[in-house]
Amino acid sequence: MIGLLAHAAPINYKFPLPIWLYVAAGGAAVLLSAPAAALAVTEGNAIERRGPDLYRFVRRLGPIITIVGVALVVIALVGGLFSTTDESQEFFENPVLVLTWVDFWVGLGIVSWLVGNVWERVSPLNVAGRALDRVLARNGVEPLRYPAWLGQWPAVGLLLVWSWMELIWGPAKEPRPLAAILLAYVVATLLGCAVYGAETWFANVELFSVFARTLSRFSPLELRPFSPEEWSASPRSERSARLRPYGAGLRTDPTLPVGGAAFVLAGLATVVFDGWSQTDRFGGFQQWFWERWSFLARHVDVLQTLSMIAVVAIFVSAYLLITRGRAEAFATTLIPIAGVYFAAHYFAYLLIAGQNTAAVIVDPFGHSWNPLGWGEYAITKAVAPAGVVWWIQVLLIVFGHVVAVFAAHRLALRSSTRVRALAMQLPLVALMVAYTVAGLWVLAQQIKA
Repeated sequence: MIGLLAHAAPINYKFPLPIWLYVAAGGAAVLLSAPAAALAVTEGNAIERRGPDLYRFVRRLGPIITIVGVALVVIALVGGLFSTTDESQEFFENPVLVLTWVDFWVGLGIVSWLVGNVWERVSPLNVAGRALDRVLARNGVEPLRYPAWLGQWPAVGLLLVWSWMELIWGPAKEPRPLAAILLAYVVATLLGCAVYGAETWFANVELFSVFARTLSRFSPLELRPFSPEEWSASPRSERSARLRPYGAGLRTDPTLPVGGAAFVLAGLATVVFDGWSQTDRFGGFQQWFWERWSFLARHVDVLQTLSMIAVVAIFVSAYLLITRGRAEAFATTLIPIAGVYFAAHYFAYLLIAGQNTAAVIVDPFGHSWNPLGWGEYAITKAVAPAGVVWWIQVLLIVFGHVVAVFAAHRLALRSSTRVRALAMQLPLVALMVAYTVAGLWVLAQQIKA
């Protein structure tokens, strides 16, 4: 159980080549993509290819998914609050823990960039928030003006708290505390929608909506109107769902709000910290501090919290140093990096730990119910062979970084010539190479034999 709780795939792989060769090759591929982008991309050749409108084929799925979502939320909360599962085994036998930390959080991140921002259109919480917004509007209740300078900074804070809960705070992996936190979050979200309006709250404050909306800019599904609140208010004839190349949304979707760059960097940095915290090097790092400060040895969570904050600070500082005052301008180019690293880090965990989903749904109270044999079955690691996991991770990391380099070059071309755009881009490319090297090294440490 400990291996799964650590989020790294509980597998070992004997690398046929030294790890440094993989890392160097990945970094070189990203570095060489910069001159390739300079040669291949010009300001006028960004053809915006779009597929046919798929909305009429998929619109009936929305209500169905929302109803299923409501049922899963009820199962998770009731199971979390009233389960009698034995505490020594309860993580993978309790619905609120499995559905929240495995299926929802990991699935949300992967689906948002791999498919698109379907979450905000079908989420029970978002649907309820928009319904509340309409009821208040019909009764003449006007929302308060949201401070423009605040932007997405509240979502950044919530992302750090959520990551801390996931990675460090023990009670968040216990059913009743987590269920209580989620209930409080639902109430707070609905109150926020009532005070500031659903569109403002979901776009700037509500963590999961901001997360889905951010990563979906890299996705191949273009939903218009972009804002789910505008989508909901628009006639069906004005809605569209078209396929586009990966990365096209980085230049065609609306610009990131204030704080959007920090949100992307915080998302990337917290996942990198998660990976690093599972390596032997991190264990040695902690040991060094424990031997010198007994307080940290007695309060392990304090050192881990400070370490997570330090990683986030390093990522943000490096980016600000490179962009030199143009943080928001190039922030979208980091979205592919954040998306693919999230997927590379978590997908094997989802495939293996997610196998517990059916069991916790049919036996939410831990009474050993076994209808249709769904309550008791063996969990297999065969769905995630070690070699396949590693090569998928390598391809994902390199793919995401190369897309980021091309996106950065296209953005630079908007204000300069091809040669100057390449020169402007080089410091950012160097940072992306560093992210590539760090990401591959961390992933390799998690699965090496």
